[in-house]
Amino acid sequence: MKFYLQAIFLLLAVQNFAQTTGIVQDSLTKKTIPYVNIWVDNENIGATSEENGSFTISNDALNKTLILSCVGYETKAIKLSHNNQVFYLKKASIQLEEVLVQSQKKTIFNTISTFDLETATTGFGIQLAPWIVGRFFEYDQSYEKTPYLNTIKLATNSNIKGALFKMVLYVPDEKGAPGDYLYNEDIIFSVPKGHRETTIDVSKYKIAFPEKGLFVAFEWLTIEQNKFQYKFKDLNSKGYKKAFRYEPTLSAYMTPEYGNTWIYLNAQWKKFDTISVGKDKGSFSTLAIETILSN
Repeated sequence: MKFYLQAIFLLLAVQNFAQTTGIVQDSLTKKTIPYVNIWVDNENIGATSEENGSFTISNDALNKTLILSCVGYETKAIKLSHNNQVFYLKKASIQLEEVLVQSQKKTIFNTISTFDLETATTGFGIQLAPWIVGRFFEYDQSYEKTPYLNTIKLATNSNIKGALFKMVLYVPDEKGAPGDYLYNEDIIFSVPKGHRETTIDVSKYKIAFPEKGLFVAFEWLTIEQNKFQYKFKDLNSKGYKKAFRYEPTLSAYMTPEYGNTWIYLNAQWKKFDTISVGKDKGSFSTLAIETILSN
C-alpha cells in the first residue's frame, strides 16, 4: 500500500538555521508548562515547548508578536524581544459544557464515523510551524442513548516510534469554527511507527457529546522527540542536504463533498478548501477519524 502526502509541507526545514530560545511558565506557580504551541502572528513560523517548558524558534521571530496557546491557559500575545525570554501564562477560567450526572455504564456502543485504513492514503504533515487540523461532527438526537465519548481512532503515518500528538476537543463558535475547549486538560498520546490505526481511550474523561456539535482536532508538537531527519537532493549543487520534519502525518481520504475539515494555520481557523492540483483536483481531504460513543 502506497502512502503519499497530499497536504502541504509548507517550508523545507533545513538544519543549522539561527534560533532564539525561551521558556514558558505558569504565572502563579512559576512551574514550567510543557507542550505549549507558539506561533508568530500571521506567519508560518512556530515552536512547541518541550517537557521542561523550554523552546527554540527561528531568529526571524525576533521583535514580532508571538501567540502562545495551551489547553487550560489563556491564549497570550506577546512580543519576542530577546533571547532566553520567560513567558508567563495565566490559568483560564473556562465555563465548560454541562456535565452529565449519570454514571457511565459502557454497555451500549455507537460508532458515528469510521474509515478504511487502506483508502486513507493522503495526509496532513508539518515541517516548521505547529498547526492544528480538526473535523466537525454534528449532534444527532439518537446520541441520547450513548451520550459519552468512548473511543477515538485515527489513521496515522510515522517514520519514528513513539511520536507524541495532542488531541483537542472544541465546541463551535457562533460562526461555526472551533471555539471554546470542551475539555480543559491536554490529551497527549503516542503514535506507533508506520501507517497504522491509532486508538485513544477517552472514556475516563467522562466527556458528553455537546448538542452544539463537536470538533475533534489534533495538534502537532514540534519537539525533539518528534523530529525525523532525512536527506534530500539539492538540484542546484546536485548534492544532498540534511533536513527534518516533525512526525506524525495524520491520514485522510478524498471525498467529492466537503468533509467538515478545518485547519488552524497562521494563528487562525480556516475551512480546508478543495484540492487544486493533481489527480484529486476538485476533491476534498477528509480526516480519517472513527468516533465511538457509549452509555
